[in-house]
Amino acid sequence: MWPAGFRRIPDDDWTRAPVDTLALKYDTVENHGWYANLAPTVADLAAVLRDGHLLIDYSGGTGILVDRLLHAFPHRGFRVAIVDASPKFLRLALEKFRGDERIAFRHIRYLQDAGRLEFVDEVLDLKADAIVSTNAVHLYFDLDETLRAWRRILKPGAPAFVQSGNIRSPAARPGEWIIDETVDAIHEAAARIARRDARWAAHRAGLDNVARMAKYAELRRKYFLPVRPLAHYLDALARAGFAVERVSDATIEARVGEWYDFLAVYHEGVLGWVGGAEKIEGRAPAPAAVDDRLALLRTAMEDVFAGRASFPCCWTYIAAR
Repeated sequence: MWPAGFRRIPDDDWTRAPVDTLALKYDTVENHGWYANLAPTVADLAAVLRDGHLLIDYSGGTGILVDRLLHAFPHRGFRVAIVDASPKFLRLALEKFRGDERIAFRHIRYLQDAGRLEFVDEVLDLKADAIVSTNAVHLYFDLDETLRAWRRILKPGAPAFVQSGNIRSPAARPGEWIIDETVDAIHEAAARIARRDARWAAHRAGLDNVARMAKYAELRRKYFLPVRPLAHYLDALARAGFAVERVSDATIEARVGEWYDFLAVYHEGVLGWVGGAEKIEGRAPAPAAVDDRLALLRTAMEDVFAGRASFPCCWTYIAAR
């Protein structure tokens, strides 16, 4: 199934590390309703993947997309290389698919001297029949060079599928959210609630410290990057030599409780000012302060979404070649 001498599982330290708790927590999003966003991508891949084909799952993380593909097409003999910058996420993917000969794993490391991540064609010496990126393109620091590396590793005419709920699309309907933009709304609601509700009085003083709050706004931007318009991605694909064939969108319902579970994993980035973050204050928050942070997070989400059980998000899908 793989060329002679090819190692599905590289001889890297991360492959021997224990499975990380954060990766396990992140992987639970596979069961969240808003991961219905993968269904159109699975359908797109089903239309192009054949026996013997190689798909690169770029930013494949813990293997959530791969798991859906394998369950949807258990007898189709395509191969997948999961490529990701997180060794912790890859380690969990390895735990899940170690025994499946169709799946290979590659870690793209940060090159300190070059000030960048490795490119995909630097870690995988194979030509691919398709590449896919789900829920991640908005995180890419050097988008142009990343896409050029995609083009180098793809066979001529091979498709690339990109999707994200964090692209500002002109097709978005009234009332739809860009999913990460909920974070700023939650922060603002939490600040209003803390100012008026005596339960959060201990956390009010820091709200009036402009310099401190600016640091927490910067921290929030590191966890949840500013949303860019659709044209930003279409132009980058064109510069990298891709022809965009189709742009579509879908309304995906996100359950508030499930989105809380996700944001609670990254609570420092959402409401780090409640109790403080060690990287800003120089000390870790007290456990009671973290409890306050999580309670205020839940209360603020109830405020933002007016007590509704779910909220609509706009997901954008790009097919290029």
